Amino acid sequence: MQVTLKFVDIGNEDLKLLVGMLDAYFQASWGDVAKSYAPHHDLAAMSCAVVAYADGKPVGCGCWKPYDAVTAEIKRMFVLPDYRREHVAAQVIRALEQHAAASGCHKAVLETGAEMPDAITFYEKQGYRMVANYGAFVDDEICVCMAKEISDGTMR
Repeated sequence: MQVTLKFVDIGNEDLKLLVGMLDAYFQASWGDVAKSYAPHHDLAAMSCAVVAYADGKPVGCGCWKPYDAVTAEIKRMFVLPDYRREHVAAQVIRALEQHAAASGCHKAVLETGAEMPDAITFYEKQGYRMVANYGAFVDDEICVCMAKEISDGTMR
């Protein structure tokens, strides 16, 4: 399968379609609890968005936003179920990390659900390690936070 990545603006229709599917998944899985996390996922706050295409069809996405001056927060990672385990997500997250590093970030952080073992395993395979919950996720028992060094600071 040939996957093509495209950097898109936050108003991109394919990005909005995929993010809508991600939100629907969260709503179906966690109900109203998922709504409380919506402020953390605002596309308007994103610095970068990537959409993955297979045969011209949007099949995956991801974004990053600044957490602080040298840290990117990975957000909105999603791949359609039929395209999981095809390395789509790995390509998306690598593109996000490279963009963030080129933008001056040294580290990437992310938050995922403690009850999402496949997501946690995926991020571990990408080099992310568990860290203490940060920011709004401190003391949030349904979240797991992870981090990875993405640059030594020389990419600017």
